[in-house]
Amino acid sequence: MSKGLGVAGRRAVRGADPETGRVKAPPAVCAALVAAGLAVPHGRGGHHSHYLTTEGRRLRAELAEAGATQEQAPGAEPPAPAGGSFTADDGSGATAPTDPARRAAEVATAWEGLLQIRSVLMDGVTTRPAPWERERVVHAVALALEAAGCPPARPGSPGASGYRVAASPHPGTAEISWSPTPSADALDRCAQLLTARGWQSTRHRSRAGDPYLLTTPANR
Repeated sequence: MSKGLGVAGRRAVRGADPETGRVKAPPAVCAALVAAGLAVPHGRGGHHSHYLTTEGRRLRAELAEAGATQEQAPGAEPPAPAGGSFTADDGSGATAPTDPARRAAEVATAWEGLLQIRSVLMDGVTTRPAPWERERVVHAVALALEAAGCPPARPGSPGASGYRVAASPHPGTAEISWSPTPSADALDRCAQLLTARGWQSTRHRSRAGDPYLLTTPANR
């Protein structure tokens, strides 16, 4: 599939956003990717963003596996450096605090991009998680909660409470707790917010008796 692409096309595929698949490249390059079945336009009134198709994502994985040296032929342009990508706040403390207004704008943009990816990959359906969300459940669930206005936990900040999303031993499942003080009511609210965004949750209790949720993609 990559043989018909120029260096710029391969760079665009490899440099697409790792979470959403959004392509940032000149119009001519995007058009070539669309013609090759590697990307699709999505938007209104001619203001399109372009996103990798399933085939485009497969090619990106192949290019990443092959490594940069395979494309470094004499005279070829060096690959574009990987840009920073949005990371949802899972409440672990790994996401550095930032200006609240700026963060809210970033979250809104990330959520809108996620809905666009759902629409592109699932024939207009936006009510359930896309395949890449199912492969990144912690990120996807954290984004859904953050976009809904639910506060993430702030380890080390006295008086601040919020959700904590972590990987579960069960494949394709996220575990949600409320920290620092466990709260069944707060978790019920999280479950409601997630249901509206395509996820389903069941409540459980730890050996210590603390409530937590196990969340998976809804089958609807």
